[in-house]
Amino acid sequence: MANALKDQLYQALSTSIKSGALEPGLVLLESRLARLFSMSRSPVRDTLNRLHEEGLISRFEGRGFLVGHTPKRIIRREIHAEAFQKSGTTIQRENDWTTLAADVERDTVLCSMLGRWEINELHLANTLQVSRSVTQQILLKLQYLGVVEREKYSGWQVVPLNDARLHQLYEARILLEPFMLERAASRIPPAILNRFINDLNHAAIHYPNIEPRQLDTLEHHLHRDTLQYGDNDEILTMLGRTRPVLLISKHLLEGPLQLPNADPFLEDHRLIFHLMAQGKGPQAAEALKQHLLDSETKVRHRLSEFRTQGHIQAPDYLRWISEE
Repeated sequence: MANALKDQLYQALSTSIKSGALEPGLVLLESRLARLFSMSRSPVRDTLNRLHEEGLISRFEGRGFLVGHTPKRIIRREIHAEAFQKSGTTIQRENDWTTLAADVERDTVLCSMLGRWEINELHLANTLQVSRSVTQQILLKLQYLGVVEREKYSGWQVVPLNDARLHQLYEARILLEPFMLERAASRIPPAILNRFINDLNHAAIHYPNIEPRQLDTLEHHLHRDTLQYGDNDEILTMLGRTRPVLLISKHLLEGPLQLPNADPFLEDHRLIFHLMAQGKGPQAAEALKQHLLDSETKVRHRLSEFRTQGHIQAPDYLRWISEE
């Protein structure tokens, strides 16, 4: 039987701090940790106070705590579950809704490439064998990612991912990501950059004999983890709406389509990270812009291939409406 959630949270945070997965100076907010681990704020508050008493985190003038006893700078970025997984810690609970959300995300993203679909929330709850409150959490998460939307009179619907929307999403990324990357270049710790480069080198050696999920992790290193060091939460929120672009390849390459014979992006990412490591922020931003321009063409082709050759079995909780 798993330990109490509060004890698991303490173990996850303390191990991740000691391993460096949560770096010195990183801001820890009670509300964000509670949301990340889907628990109430009381056990999170107790855990943070315990870590503070042990000297693993410290208070500062702003809200929350800072990782480390006397950190030299303040780092504000979103914390994701992957940080804890890398340090070998997870929080176990029965019927973890985040695991169920991953399955619903896959189904809805794949269907979104074929048109507009209506979501029957009652059927979704029955399929997952969970309460309506859990399905609400899942759908709200997918709404944040831009995968589903709530219509005033007809309930939840999958947002179609057609060519026009794909282009709009890339336009937003091309405007915002290079700006954030250039800001991040002077803020991201060298050790993290080196880890990202090493991960790319390892993947390049073994490609194409790697799991598609590894590619998804490497995509996130550049397009999510690095950009968090750009230190602008509002822009990060805007970029959250462009996440479907990354989800396309993630779910297509894990199922309906095979990995391409040629390296899809590893060399581009490696060039960008090397430029950042050399202190060439503007050049890295320009390289990222070109990478995104090239990426749109590849993803558009991947979408076309799926629409003509791919096949999926839509779950019972989705009803096709139109091809728009």
